[in-house]
Amino acid sequence: MKIQHLTNLNTYVLAQNRELVYHHEVISIPAFMPGSRDGDVLFLYDKMEQRGQLYSYINEWDLHYFGYSFCDNGECFTIIIGPYFDKTPNLYRLSTEYRLSGTQCEDLRLIADKIYVLTAEQASSFGSVLQQFTNMMEQELAPFVMFSDKSTRSAPHQEDQHNIDEEAEIVKLRYKTEKDFMHAVESGDKKTALALINSKNMLFSFAERFPNQPLRRLKNVAIILNTLLRTSARNSHVPAIMLHRISEKFAYEIENANQVETLHELEDRMIGEYCDLVISNALSKYTTLTRRVIEYIHSFYNKPINKEELAANLSIHPSHLSRKFKEETKMTLSAFQQMLRINQAKHLLKTENLTVEEIAWTIGYEDPSYFARVFKKETGRTPSQYRDEVAE
Repeated sequence: MKIQHLTNLNTYVLAQNRELVYHHEVISIPAFMPGSRDGDVLFLYDKMEQRGQLYSYINEWDLHYFGYSFCDNGECFTIIIGPYFDKTPNLYRLSTEYRLSGTQCEDLRLIADKIYVLTAEQASSFGSVLQQFTNMMEQELAPFVMFSDKSTRSAPHQEDQHNIDEEAEIVKLRYKTEKDFMHAVESGDKKTALALINSKNMLFSFAERFPNQPLRRLKNVAIILNTLLRTSARNSHVPAIMLHRISEKFAYEIENANQVETLHELEDRMIGEYCDLVISNALSKYTTLTRRVIEYIHSFYNKPINKEELAANLSIHPSHLSRKFKEETKMTLSAFQQMLRINQAKHLLKTENLTVEEIAWTIGYEDPSYFARVFKKETGRTPSQYRDEVAE
């Protein structure tokens, strides 16, 4: 636990015969990446032959681990920490080389944002800490605790009936405002949702629970807010894969925020992005068939659509699938997919430092020139012009 607190990396302790006796995972490696299901940890364990020797292991995706073995009271143990990067990974290369799907590309982007990129000095420091593991196991000295002479404790205050009634009204107000807030998000009404949160309506006013911990209180508020927003967007039938991505992104930002001002800004941004997601992707107006098709295209927007295979999975005829989809969305399957690709390209041009060629491949276009022509036809600007305009 000391090692995990110091490094904030995944920490594993294995006894002899590969038995995992302790683990704390900050990051869970997805199944499509090498090293998932403790694969890297067990591989490194098997290769470590000497006790008291620090080992470093780098897998094919450039994920780094440290390992150290020691003996205590006749029993031998191995402690392994990681993964971390020593440089920012080339996600485009990994996606291309391992032919990742659109969903896998998004998951890779999310997980890469969570993995620490350590300098050589930081990595060396973590390795040195690991080598001191046996010393850290020694019994800790208990500090001598001193208290102030003055007591600020006040006599308990007895609640009268008036205060009890007032508290009940506040609870009712909170639940009513919560319902109004969720309805606004379900409708994509960003203005109303922001007004409800910013008003002094006591919805998220839980200062009494953490009176001296403003950062912890605001993190709890943000976690509650993320849950309400996710539930509201799901009520509007936003595709589950999109909810997973945005919810995971904000959960990570909440946990790593270290300033009160940052959390206040994050709350407003969360509301705005969830409402935008509802407006762009709500499926409540469509039949179950069309919802399933849209969710499929969202998950595999960067792959060719096999209409016959999709229709077979839905137990309908391909021509009926095409006709029904166009009746409800006013778009063909390919046009809908192209819309998703262009929207994703806009997002990447605004937020990622990728070349136009990398973006073209990421969203499913093998020919960058063709992608540029399609993008200009849809937006009136080339990808480079669009990036320059949003950067101004």
